[in-house]
Amino acid sequence: MTLSRWLFAGLLVLQAHFAASYLVPLDREAQREFGGLLRWVWPWSGGDSGLLGQVTVASGSPLAGIFLAILAAVLFFLAALAVVGIRVPFGWWRVLAGGGAILSLVLMAGFFGATKVLPMALDLVVLWAVVTDWLPHAG
Repeated sequence: MTLSRWLFAGLLVLQAHFAASYLVPLDREAQREFGGLLRWVWPWSGGDSGLLGQVTVASGSPLAGIFLAILAAVLFFLAALAVVGIRVPFGWWRVLAGGGAILSLVLMAGFFGATKVLPMALDLVVLWAVVTDWLPHAG
């Protein structure tokens, strides 16, 4: 298996992290950790708001966001497994990765802010890989 497959699988797992981190948003104290850098690798914080509502640490987040986050994270993770050939057929990677990227884009756009730019840019990279069928077939 090539290094590019492992790197792409790592990108898909990172995207799964960005989506799943919606389920555990940072509180005000955690946002200041590591000189405020944690916020850039954990893009969700209490108080983030947008078209889908407002993310809160204590009382929960909008149900639509929870659904999008869980589904996007699962699709990205399954796509990563498909890319490296573990339990998911390789031929499914495009559908899984494309679906995860689209759902993640909707989630990030629904709560758009500066910390959502990196995940959205990486969603576009994943969509580019899907559209161009970037990964060669296993062989």
